Amino acid sequence: MDEMSNFLAVSTIGSALFGIIVFIISVIAFWKIFSKAGFSPWMSLLMLVPVINFIAFLYLAFADWPALKGQSQQLEHQPLE
Repeated sequence: MDEMSNFLAVSTIGSALFGIIVFIISVIAFWKIFSKAGFSPWMSLLMLVPVINFIAFLYLAFADWPALKGQSQQLEHQPLE
């Protein structure tokens, strides 16, 4: 029985470490995505809140990105060759 409790302790610690690593990587990745899109990188913390993360993801997908506003105006005014 003692071996089983040791196994459970190790697997619980391993799962917790894996969760923390995934948590950190997710925050860093969404921080970069929101920054490159021209939004506040602090919005990446919304991705950690259930239900709100889905709404933030949809907003990111369908909103006009501030970082691309200048590019779309440049493309509209370029003459065709």
